[in-house]
Amino acid sequence: MSRISLYQDYDVPQDLQFKTADIIRMGGLKCSCVLSPKDFETIFERPNRITQVEVKLSFSLASKEILVQGKVQGKREIECARCLKRVSQPFSEEFLETYSNKLEIIDIMFLVRQTLALTEEIRFLCKPDCRGICPMCGQDLNVASCNCKPVNLSPFAVLKGKFK
Repeated sequence: MSRISLYQDYDVPQDLQFKTADIIRMGGLKCSCVLSPKDFETIFERPNRITQVEVKLSFSLASKEILVQGKVQGKREIECARCLKRVSQPFSEEFLETYSNKLEIIDIMFLVRQTLALTEEIRFLCKPDCRGICPMCGQDLNVASCNCKPVNLSPFAVLKGKFK
């Protein structure tokens, strides 16, 4: 894990729990760090997973509060909802939060987890025009066509010819 701080005397905590007294003493803080994807294994439903995570943080002081601006970026591996192909996709999300300067610890890891959870898409497609796989033979229709006859999967299909 690489930790880079714009303040030479400050080591970014691995768990992203910052001491408020340190931030106040330094008059604010700007830092960035690369986090282990293992810390975020439970964020996405399987088989989707995060493969790279970097966090950039800026702590600014106000009279009674500390403003935290952050950016979480990286890559995730996601399975297409139609063809089941695994694709790597970049993500980038920003967050903004205020904390009382009376707190002893500011837990940024919780905020990073929340931000990552919000980046998950309900239904991911590898490309907008993905044709998926054939429900009969399993052929990836993006690669080649198959000779299967389309099956009407509607439960009302049997009623089609009954009423005229």
